[in-house]
Amino acid sequence: MKTVWLRQERADELLLFFNGWGMDSRIAEHLFRESLSEGFTSDFLLCYDYSTLEPEQGFMREAGRYSRITIVAWSFGVWVAQHTELPPIERAIAINGTLHPVNEEQGISPQVFRATLSTWSEESRQRFNRRMCGTSEVRNHFSSMSPDRGARDQQVELERLQEHFLARDTKSCAAWRYDHAIIGGRDLVFPAEKQYRAWKGVPQTVIADMPHFPFFHFRNLLEVLACIT
Repeated sequence: MKTVWLRQERADELLLFFNGWGMDSRIAEHLFRESLSEGFTSDFLLCYDYSTLEPEQGFMREAGRYSRITIVAWSFGVWVAQHTELPPIERAIAINGTLHPVNEEQGISPQVFRATLSTWSEESRQRFNRRMCGTSEVRNHFSSMSPDRGARDQQVELERLQEHFLARDTKSCAAWRYDHAIIGGRDLVFPAEKQYRAWKGVPQTVIADMPHFPFFHFRNLLEVLACIT
């Protein structure tokens, strides 16, 4: 797992952002810039590239200094956060992901997952991005922060994620739980009806016209956090 500090100024609160599969720092950098202009004051640590679930050296020591830690996790990052050794968590928000990421009832169909993994290429990546974003307006927004990673690099990460899913029980032993789930009604990757089932009993915010990529509808981190404050 790669980690990047976007702000580390010994604030009282740390926001831990678990990005989606195949991403890099560009989405988080965009969200951080947009959040600063709205008065965001927390320190901010990004996690991405889940080829390994082990954070980089010093992660626990630095993250453990904070009295309050909030998690915002998107897509496969929702599962990864629950299977990463973390300091005590005060609150956590899941966006368009579940704790059963490859599952017929509560996640991505195993058949679809296997097909995505086996056929991943530059061409299929473009198709996936269209599916992830839905409309041309959202695609244009995503393209301004799309990851600078090759298709083969992303495929290797997905292969490692498959191994992680098989090796680890989907029921995490993490001491914390998600407090809120944000669900896109037009998510074609994690279909909304599967997310509803996965988050039964957990408070939910449903955005009817939001696709899998949520950061067109949520322009900054404060808008995300407002769902549970």
